[in-house]
Amino acid sequence: MPPVRTGAHPHATRLPRALVVRDPEPEELRATVDWSDWYLDDSDGIGAWGEHDEISRLLLSSIAQLARERGWTDHHAGSERFFAWVREEPLVRVSPDVYLLDHRPAPPLPKQWQTWLPGHRPPRFALEIVTSDWQKAYEDIPLKYCQLGCPELAIFDPQAVAQRPPAGRVALQAYRRDPDGAYIRVYAGAGPAWSPALDSSLCVVGSGAEARLRLARPGGKGELVPTQEEAAATDARAREAAEARVLELEARVRELEQLDPR
Repeated sequence: MPPVRTGAHPHATRLPRALVVRDPEPEELRATVDWSDWYLDDSDGIGAWGEHDEISRLLLSSIAQLARERGWTDHHAGSERFFAWVREEPLVRVSPDVYLLDHRPAPPLPKQWQTWLPGHRPPRFALEIVTSDWQKAYEDIPLKYCQLGCPELAIFDPQAVAQRPPAGRVALQAYRRDPDGAYIRVYAGAGPAWSPALDSSLCVVGSGAEARLRLARPGGKGELVPTQEEAAATDARAREAAEARVLELEARVRELEQLDPR
């Protein structure tokens, strides 16, 4: 939880917090929130290294395939759109690397979701990929998504995908809001981590520069949900095999007819 800046006058400032777990002092009640450390400019929050976009693309494609298999029709999955939740501070926002909304919005998509507007809601699932300043990311990201009202958050740190991750770092974390409203880290490790919002497990595959985050089907067998491209390739191979069997049968019939022309 961020420290609180206190003061004896009404113009004191304090940092935003996720949960108040004690009775605040009177000067804290009069203090204004200093949001400036959480401002995101239009160029902020965007992937800054080569594998970042590929990680997001693979997970988005798997979510799309999962939606197709399960008949989800009223949803929207996307990436790198701003979500703001403080009307007076529009630069206080997050930019999920992957997000999932419960309902499909009418086009065009807004440049920024503003949760105080009708029809603008927090995502039901969000993924953040750690790219730099991992300590700040580990501390700030859960607080932001808690305040946004996102019920489920995953944090993926590709540089921690190793047999011996760097001290203090972990490949995969999952946060969920509990029935009492607290934002709880329910998982921290190498994966897999169950995601109720996706009804699947988040799995870390590969290592080093090839570390990726994929979805695995329920049941504990580790079967990955294919991306749309992988599913299309599998379907194509199945069609080719079926066509080959038909041609083989037709050839066999012609061979039998030649042996017995009656």
